[in-house]
Amino acid sequence: MEYNVAICDDEIIQVNLVEKLIMEAIKEENTKLSIYKFLSGEDLIKHCYSNKEFLNIIFLDMEMSGIDGIKSAKKIREKWNKTIIIFITGYKEYVFDVFEVYTFRYLLKPVKKDEFNKALFDAIKLIEDNKTTVEEEFLIINKNKEEIIISYKTINYFEKYRNKILVNTDNKDIEYYGTFNELNMKLNMNKFIKLHQGFIVNIDKIELITAKEAILKNGQKIPVSRRNIKEVKETFFNRMRV
Repeated sequence: MEYNVAICDDEIIQVNLVEKLIMEAIKEENTKLSIYKFLSGEDLIKHCYSNKEFLNIIFLDMEMSGIDGIKSAKKIREKWNKTIIIFITGYKEYVFDVFEVYTFRYLLKPVKKDEFNKALFDAIKLIEDNKTTVEEEFLIINKNKEEIIISYKTINYFEKYRNKILVNTDNKDIEYYGTFNELNMKLNMNKFIKLHQGFIVNIDKIELITAKEAILKNGQKIPVSRRNIKEVKETFFNRMRV
């Protein structure tokens, strides 16, 4: 898995310092990641709300001009509840403020290399543990600031329209604001497949594949794009063999 890691600080020297610590930490590890750098909370929030890449880990400065670290974290939490936030600050008195935004770790400046490395790799381990224990069986979404847990076994398909996603389950339909890009980051895609630009389907729910559509076990029909048909058939047949 490749991780998206963000650094947000209004001082470019501090941003570059954290980037250097990250690169040194993973130098001897088989860890792949992309680093995104922001010089203000506003830019970080804009990235979050513009349906761009999901950020797995954010190293966030507490004291910034404009929107500070706590306010930035609150806005991020409204959109991405699963992002791990690690605060970096020069002031101990902020330590109690971070708990209200589900902070993973709190590092004091000047950051010590061993403490930084531990925070980074503990965060990566948490992501991996959650992926193998929770997200392989359940999908966690946020709707109206409420956390909803949906069992994979009940999901038939996801349908995208405008800025919403509809989750069709055995029990009911659930709508929430989101994008397929964010959904792909959460889902175990060994169990789901994209049939069409607007549909992602649970492979175990497919009964058969025709030239133009997938027929689910409950009788629902989902269109398959011409571009995806070959991959869809191969994935479906391989799944059936297993």
